[in-house]
Amino acid sequence: MKTLYAACLSRLGLSQTEAAGLHGVRLDTVKSWSSGRNRVPQGAWDDLREYEAQIVDLAEEMRERWETSGSPPVEIDDSETGDIGIMALADFVLGVDASVSIGPSAATALARQARRPN
Repeated sequence: MKTLYAACLSRLGLSQTEAAGLHGVRLDTVKSWSSGRNRVPQGAWDDLREYEAQIVDLAEEMRERWETSGSPPVEIDDSETGDIGIMALADFVLGVDASVSIGPSAATALARQARRPN
């Protein structure tokens, strides 16, 4: 059976290694919290809440920009997005009722190619 802590990591898309970095603890510590061997301290819960708040805030910014631009079809390039960004993108995509294309478009690929030095 999963512990609440392990379920929270899963929901936030965090590996145990990433969680250890987030909390500033050793991987063994996160493993003991995930298995239920040791109690999760309040500070770790606070870290997870803050991490989730960052995801929600970024997703809300995306929604606002989308609505401001007239709610066009959504194209998302997820190839250069960090962990919080990818979770925010997921939150955004699941929260909009629109056509969504995931991956770099031809225009994005051309723009990247143009930035590369010859």
